[in-house]
Amino acid sequence: MQLFFIGLLGFSMVGCHGCKDPVEDPCEGVEEVAADFKMEIFLGYNEDQRWFEGDTFTQGYVRFSAIGQFDSVNWQVGLDPREFTDRQFTLDFFDFLGALDVKMIGYRKPNNECFPDDDGVDTISKHLVIVHKSESKFFGHYNGYFVSEPDSSFQLFIDYVSGSIAFNEFPKGYPREPGEYDGFAIDYRHFFNNSSGAHGQQGPKPGGWGRVVGDTIIFDFHYFLPNSGGEVFDTYIGVKF
Repeated sequence: MQLFFIGLLGFSMVGCHGCKDPVEDPCEGVEEVAADFKMEIFLGYNEDQRWFEGDTFTQGYVRFSAIGQFDSVNWQVGLDPREFTDRQFTLDFFDFLGALDVKMIGYRKPNNECFPDDDGVDTISKHLVIVHKSESKFFGHYNGYFVSEPDSSFQLFIDYVSGSIAFNEFPKGYPREPGEYDGFAIDYRHFFNNSSGAHGQQGPKPGGWGRVVGDTIIFDFHYFLPNSGGEVFDTYIGVKF
């Protein structure tokens, strides 16, 4: 038995004489050039500013950003005669309403070792729609509740009236006088309020970020209680009716 064990050991020590490490595949993880980009709009003021991705926006600044690694890019935005070659750039759509196509061409050195038919060029087009702010999904009448009070019931009315936003009492328990509520910056599905435009509000002026998903509004807001009662954070969730 001992001689048999020694024989196996000796065989195992010489059995791989001349073996080489496995050859790495130079094409493993390598991807063929594929163009892609995103479109975003920003909301907010000063340090309170965020970018939101989508394909439908209200009038404003739209940012275009290439996704992926390219040696160079070329853009065509609708019928704009200008040539855009930056990986990221922003255009003004304050005076535009309607739809247009945005095309990006991405260029990268061909990798014919891994992709024999690779020409190093790929093109992608996306549809961009710009609407008036009155068409924002933000506007509507909602049945909902405050997360801090799951059993609560509160109807929120947001209307577009004569170029401004009309808002009923908010937060709950602080009625406001009739009038305009123009503290909001709104996009097609996102909004921000810095609370500075709550005309006629009796009591706290809520500020924060919100979004509309389908027919549901979600508003993460905060406000200060009167007489230095501290800051309150809450969320309103409502469904259009």
